Amino acid sequence: SEERRQQYYELITRESDRLARLMERVLDFSRMEEGRKQYRFERVETGSWLRGLAEDFRSEAEAQGGSVAADLADALPPLVADREALTTAVHNLLDNALKYSPGCRTVWLSAEQADGRLTIRVRDRGMGVSQEDRRRIFDKFYRGQDEAARQVKGVGLGLALVKQIVAAHGGSVD
Repeated sequence: SEERRQQYYELITRESDRLARLMERVLDFSRMEEGRKQYRFERVETGSWLRGLAEDFRSEAEAQGGSVAADLADALPPLVADREALTTAVHNLLDNALKYSPGCRTVWLSAEQADGRLTIRVRDRGMGVSQEDRRRIFDKFYRGQDEAARQVKGVGLGLALVKQIVAAHGGSVD
């Protein structure tokens, strides 16, 4: 039926997009490790950038039965950053938060300035990360040891990529 064809088309499109993002992550990570990644730093209006990112992620979250809530201060300072790279980093955090939160399908994005630093937070009410895994969670190809976490699709590059991008911008991630 036409309805069934549309469902297949949407599934194929989603999976193709997922594979394309995975390949881009692998290639980006390789370039970063080799010191060949060229960042394009520019002035980024933090509030509008994060609001747009949350809005873009919202449709992806809704397709997975989730939602994203953004709590962003009105007067966030601008950043000098590679918009595309930081978008990838925050998107990876939102995606992980949603994937590892089967019981509560809402993820939260917030940002604030304090003590001359901008802090961007992604929060969820998911399964959490064991104390043992916290030491290695940002290592490439590392996946948590928890059985429930191992059921989630992934190869263990997302958080390693986040760490590399944030470090290239002079920040830290935890």
